[in-house]
Amino acid sequence: MDKSTDSETYSNGLRIDTSFEAANHSRSYLVFAVDRPDDSAGVQRNQPAGIVFHTTESRQAPFEAGANSALKRIGESLLDFVRRKHAYHFLIDRFGRVYRIVPESDAANHAGYSVWSDDDWLYLNLNESFLGISFEAQTEPGQVESTVSPAQVRSAAMLTEMLRDRYGISPKDCVTHAQVSVNPDNMRVGYHTDWASSFPFAQLGLPDNYARPLPALTDFGFEYDATFTRWAGTRLYAGVELAEQELDRSATESGVTTVSLRKMLQKRYRARLAEVRRLNAGSDASEGPAAPAPSPVMK
Repeated sequence: MDKSTDSETYSNGLRIDTSFEAANHSRSYLVFAVDRPDDSAGVQRNQPAGIVFHTTESRQAPFEAGANSALKRIGESLLDFVRRKHAYHFLIDRFGRVYRIVPESDAANHAGYSVWSDDDWLYLNLNESFLGISFEAQTEPGQVESTVSPAQVRSAAMLTEMLRDRYGISPKDCVTHAQVSVNPDNMRVGYHTDWASSFPFAQLGLPDNYARPLPALTDFGFEYDATFTRWAGTRLYAGVELAEQELDRSATESGVTTVSLRKMLQKRYRARLAEVRRLNAGSDASEGPAAPAPSPVMK
């Protein structure tokens, strides 16, 4: 890596502008072992465990030569805003330029009390445990094709490669905001729905993690509503269907109803969330700019 006053350049071609970097509090979080479902103590860690991909959902000027002034003005305003909010670790603008907003050693306010799991660990506060990468872009309900530019995709691929190599991040832990965002108050997924569909996993050298059962449902009994289903589209909803099938199978094997199992899992989640909140008392568990939250109409 070559480093200057306001940038870093890596051997894979990645260049990171560091002129907007702003420190936040140091990361610290609990993870819970998948094979110890009743253990609420957790293991404390401080290294990034995964990546959450976001979109800013900010105003988008036409991406054409005549709009260069507007594009520049909007981009600079966005950078200033996310810097003040410590909203992400990295922002990739419309031109594919990568900016570090919050250093990787610190937490960023990008995902709140989100939920994810891999084969070994459960994560309940992705502000602390995962890195946040946001594209300057907007998403639409159920869209099939992403609207990010080829330059943004190339930069995201290089950035993801660098971060995965540096921190040993599994491809299974590279996910979108819509996959992990939850509302602990009403126990529903999809509090934010950016990248609910159309994320270009393959172009970033990642498996299609939309096809994984949604951990918030399988591990903690969260529910979802009709608006989340509309935003999810066919790709993310495939993970929802797999999660529901897994819940039904687990309930049958345990000799209880799916409703009863879901209540038990929700109780388990609240016990673990209490431990997470105790550890992170005083930290900002808010989330950065994101797509609209689903309505309260249950599916």
